[in-house]
Amino acid sequence: MAIRSLHTLAVVAVVLAVTACASGTASGPGPSPSPVSPTATSPAPTPSGAPQITIGSPVADATVSVPFTVSGEANTFEAALTVDAVDESGMVACVRHVTATSGSGTPGTWEATLAFGPEEDALPVKLRAYTHSAKDGTVVGLVEFPITISPDRPPIILTSPACGQVYEAGGLILVTGTANLFEAALTVDVRDASGTTVATLQVTADECCVESNFSSRLTLPADIPPGLYDVVAYSLSAKDGSVENEFPVQIEVRG
Repeated sequence: MAIRSLHTLAVVAVVLAVTACASGTASGPGPSPSPVSPTATSPAPTPSGAPQITIGSPVADATVSVPFTVSGEANTFEAALTVDAVDESGMVACVRHVTATSGSGTPGTWEATLAFGPEEDALPVKLRAYTHSAKDGTVVGLVEFPITISPDRPPIILTSPACGQVYEAGGLILVTGTANLFEAALTVDVRDASGTTVATLQVTADECCVESNFSSRLTLPADIPPGLYDVVAYSLSAKDGSVENEFPVQIEVRG
């Protein structure tokens, strides 16, 4: 009877040992657990922080002729920013308000054209892009660098209206400038932000084929919505009738 009991105990011990090894609870090292891959997640959004504005073109110290295009990237509140050119005396040569393709946390691209009468000599200016704080209106996100405005004169120059000039709906715009065009003929449009013409005027300069003055008056529609508009002077190609020599100046219309 004692021998049978010992035999039974030995069998039980073997069974327990095998069970322990199979369950990984036996003492001593066992196989290392397989690594578990973390669940894939989208990167956390970058905090909006300060507005981010860059100017990609023109580059610092470049020489440009008016009108010239400024472009870059921005991540600003409601995608709004301002571009201007300031001379050494602090006088703003031209200013333009711009809306980037996106903003408020999503970077976008932007482009603007600055057009103003050139000086007789090369004009050093500081090209700037910035936005205004939604909290208190202060300038934030400013980027700036020097460029030079060439004295080269384009075929059409608007001297009035000036960049940023303010008008009332139904108000009168005095349109003046110079033109050096075939047949001295040009057109002046008022265009909204989408590029749609809301008013137009045919103008003839004093002389054909040499730079000469022009002057006329354009009345804004009485029902024109408040906002930013471009006054664009241009000519039509004698070859194919396409628009050329555009000179755009941004104005503001108030109700």
